[in-house]
Amino acid sequence: MIKSELVQKLAEHDPHLCRHDFEVIVDAILHAIRDGLARGDRVELRGFGTFAVRKHAARMGCNPRTKEPVSVSEKLVPAFKAAKEMHQRLNPSSLGHRNRTAFMASNAADIVSRVDA
Repeated sequence: MIKSELVQKLAEHDPHLCRHDFEVIVDAILHAIRDGLARGDRVELRGFGTFAVRKHAARMGCNPRTKEPVSVSEKLVPAFKAAKEMHQRLNPSSLGHRNRTAFMASNAADIVSRVDA
């Protein structure tokens, strides 16, 4: 969802604030994330995920056109890791698989305990 769609969706939920107010709020959040990353901080949005800066070491790369070796300097790149809640929301089948696995494991433990008794 692009920023204008996000602002529109937020404005629909609260009739007391105008669209411009929500645009200012969304911009403030995005700027706070950007500024935190620029300082080298880790920015966490609970239930959504964590933004961090990762360092990529200098290396020897390859020019794809000429196939000549090229020196690639060290650089910092933004990285995002989804929160557990976000991951489960995006992958509901993996949650079901874990529940089935846990059920099967507990069921197997019950069977083993009955056999031992």
